[in-house]
Amino acid sequence: MCIERLNLFSGAFPEIAFILFIAFLLFGPKKLPEIARTLGKGLGELRRASNELKISLEEEIKNLDRHQESPADSSPKYGHNDPEPTPKEPGQ
Repeated sequence: MCIERLNLFSGAFPEIAFILFIAFLLFGPKKLPEIARTLGKGLGELRRASNELKISLEEEIKNLDRHQESPADSSPKYGHNDPEPTPKEPGQ
């Protein structure tokens, strides 16, 4: 038995042709263009939403990288970049 015959959907064109043939049998020639149009619009919106998500995630990663690159001062700041005053112990 040939190994290539085990892989039913090995190429792009035969897959698409098979799917279109089944869709043609199920929905008929009148309904098929409407379904294709709806699917096209849905896929376009999905692509736009995924691109927007990708862009926003890349921006957030860049912002995180910028915060990590800036020098971190370990002493807390209070007011006009002065160190926070230490509380006095009772009895002094």
